[in-house]
Amino acid sequence: MTSDAQRLAARISDATLAFQDVLTIYLGERLGLYDDLERNGPSTSAQLASRTGTHERYVREWLEQQACAGILGCAEPGAPAGERRFFLTTASAEVLTDRDSLLWSAARPRSLVALAQKLPMLREAFRSGRGITDGMEDARTAQGDLGRAAFLRQLATEWLPAVPDVDARLRAEPPARVLDVGCGSGWASIALARGYPLARVDGLDLDPAAVEDARANARTHGVEDRVAFHACDAAAPELREGYDLVIAFEAIHDMPRPVEALAAMRRLASPSGTVLVVEMKVGESFALPPPPNDRLNYGWSVLTCLSSSMCGEEPAGTGTLLRRGTLESYARRAGFSAIEDAGVPHEGWTFWRLLG
Repeated sequence: MTSDAQRLAARISDATLAFQDVLTIYLGERLGLYDDLERNGPSTSAQLASRTGTHERYVREWLEQQACAGILGCAEPGAPAGERRFFLTTASAEVLTDRDSLLWSAARPRSLVALAQKLPMLREAFRSGRGITDGMEDARTAQGDLGRAAFLRQLATEWLPAVPDVDARLRAEPPARVLDVGCGSGWASIALARGYPLARVDGLDLDPAAVEDARANARTHGVEDRVAFHACDAAAPELREGYDLVIAFEAIHDMPRPVEALAAMRRLASPSGTVLVVEMKVGESFALPPPPNDRLNYGWSVLTCLSSSMCGEEPAGTGTLLRRGTLESYARRAGFSAIEDAGVPHEGWTFWRLLG
């Protein structure tokens, strides 16, 4: 009979293999090895190394590990080491190189490597109780890259059309004004501009590097004339009130002062405008066994989101699991009368509409 201790030890062993895959996928994505294999087809280690400016011996070990992990295929595995040719399978090509696919996941290891880079600071934060403001480039770029395809393909075609009055206003004259709070790399703002050609969109983020990324992305997608990005928060005095839609994607739970942010969002919306807060779909309260998504979201919370929400004086310390009761409390303190589920179908998020 297998004991609980044996099962846990086996789970840690499996997690070790999975973590090795995460780190080696990170190397393949960041060094351009997957993209090169997609462009050039089956290759030896020497061919791949030559094309990517990497060292053959390191590349050979990486290729063999990837084949053993079932991520890459290998033609003639019994051939001498230098003659073996490795290739992307159809499934691996979609998941690791097709950035327009909703299944593209090559940047996900980047976000996990960023967590590991943050661990020394997090260890000190556990002792001091202070937050962490230092952003990691891997975390910033991964978050933007992983949301890109879903925003571009679904925001204006599936998600917002599920809120008919908002969808109608964004399509109507006079041109609607939209504010995207915590815009990051700008993909939601860009998707709004592409999907609603009449709309004018402002994106806000406190990270100047993210704002520069967003501006470059808007130029690439030809919407820079209808989207403007600003390195400021929603309380910035230069922002003009009267937005028809004010929306925040996965941002409120990271904020040390969410009530102030929600109050600013309320002030910036027009009397007939809509305020939407999009947050992780989580259980109503802590429970065991946990509701769907809670285990994953607790991991993100411990490793990054809680420390973001613990910065400054008297921080809210929300963390990733922003439950309905907590959000409703924040919203009422910000001047709203209530919140309601806007009814947007999504496995991982709830679109909350803030009323009054």
